[in-house]
Amino acid sequence: MGNATRRSSRRSFGVLAAALLVALAPGCLTGTAKAEHLSFGCREGRRIALTFDDGPNPPYTERILDILQARGVAATFFDEGQAAASNPSLVKREVSLGMAVGAHSYAHDQSLPAMTRGEFRVDLRAAENALTPVLGYRPALYRSPYGHTSDNMLAGLGGRGYTSIGWDIDSTDWSDATADQVVRSVLDNAHPGGIVLMHDGGLGGGHADRSTTIAALPRIIDGLRAQGYTFATVPEITGAPLKHGGKRRPACAAR
Repeated sequence: MGNATRRSSRRSFGVLAAALLVALAPGCLTGTAKAEHLSFGCREGRRIALTFDDGPNPPYTERILDILQARGVAATFFDEGQAAASNPSLVKREVSLGMAVGAHSYAHDQSLPAMTRGEFRVDLRAAENALTPVLGYRPALYRSPYGHTSDNMLAGLGGRGYTSIGWDIDSTDWSDATADQVVRSVLDNAHPGGIVLMHDGGLGGGHADRSTTIAALPRIIDGLRAQGYTFATVPEITGAPLKHGGKRRPACAAR
């Protein structure tokens, strides 16, 4: 083999090796690690998590907090950035009562899953900027509007240190269900480690009437307790950190 041929082979090998290093390197140019998505918690024991989306939304958020406080229940609220900016005192009350609070986008935009990663980050930062000064910490839990996610959303969340949170028990309180139907939807589908979807606000900042949720909530709490359940926040039942920079714990070690 001539010198020119050997030099050409070495150059080709060097280019191939560099390409392999880029492809295999953690956090390479092709993207960021995606956020973990969790729809349920620890299956050991009989714990369950109540969650509320789309608030804060007066007067319904206050009334839900009154019920939770009176019954000694800690729940998790996924607050919209625009609603938090309009009702900071309600967010502060959630925190003062020991509720966990996560982000639920800025304005419940239906088009989030179709956004580029950069476009999604703009919405995520807007939600953070509204929530962080009120909470006193940058949240590390995120629930997608309508539960819809995309690769770009999960990559954007992962790059900002979030855990994506879904649910596996739908109360159906977002529909035209009656209070009786909402109660049955939860009690009939309850299971250890379940995450229950409920609402204190309206989709996209609307001032939805959540009287049905308020009528159903005491019966749901009492019914779950009659089944032997205790209540946990999402960080407690999943081990996911509540705040940015917090450490992930094994889900069942959080009991």
